[in-house]
Amino acid sequence: MSDEPKPVGDPVADAPASSPSSSPAPKSEGKVVVSANAITKRFGDVVALCEFDLEVRDGEIVVLIGPSGSGKSTALRCLNGLEEPQEGTLQVLDYDMLDSDTDMDRLRARVGMVFQHFNLFPHLSVLKNLTLAPRRVRALADPEVLARKLLARVGIEDKALAYPDQLSGGQKQRVAIARALAMEPELMLFDEPTSALDPEMVGEVLAVMKDIAATTTMVVVTHEMGFAREVGTRVVFMDEGRVVEVGTPAEIFDAPQNERTRAFLEQVL
Repeated sequence: MSDEPKPVGDPVADAPASSPSSSPAPKSEGKVVVSANAITKRFGDVVALCEFDLEVRDGEIVVLIGPSGSGKSTALRCLNGLEEPQEGTLQVLDYDMLDSDTDMDRLRARVGMVFQHFNLFPHLSVLKNLTLAPRRVRALADPEVLARKLLARVGIEDKALAYPDQLSGGQKQRVAIARALAMEPELMLFDEPTSALDPEMVGEVLAVMKDIAATTTMVVVTHEMGFAREVGTRVVFMDEGRVVEVGTPAEIFDAPQNERTRAFLEQVL
């Protein structure tokens, strides 16, 4: 299920101890594509994010993990302008996300997002789901060639003329991934892309994500610890709206430094 923010008391006093200064620097030397500093997001009295920090560089696969309600999905939605923090600074692809003059449509043309519930257009065929945005936003005269190549890449080229209600959950999610890639984004965001799938369909979606990770900068919210360990370049553990610990997969899964991180991993591994 998607992260739902949960109430906290004093977010500073109640926060798990962490040592941001000890967090390893990003392994990639690429350009910074996401820079979030001290972001706070509230929904009424509920603090969903508290002084959230994140840096993502070109070529990285950053995976956000943590218990439900820890703020992972809220953080991801802030990166695409679907939620606006009340405090802090946030830049994505050099766009100031807290500036009211920022053109969010231009930003979203460069940032792909895959949701857990697919969000396909039910009245359009698979092929038209993929070609709609490139034709209208990028003004491509013939986006069908790229669309068919992407369907082949995700293993469902034979479903081009099918409609969403004729597809399995795994097939729908692969269409959603291909649709996001059709805009040739510079950054891909995945919000628990396997959580709504039957267990036997999870593997086919993760296989597609592993394939595109080789060539795409990604921020992924997931409960799939195997994917985080195998594909992630950095793993961010969150709890109660805060970043608790950041490290490489080996550092987080094999030698976590924070007690809260260790307790979480003992429950899920």
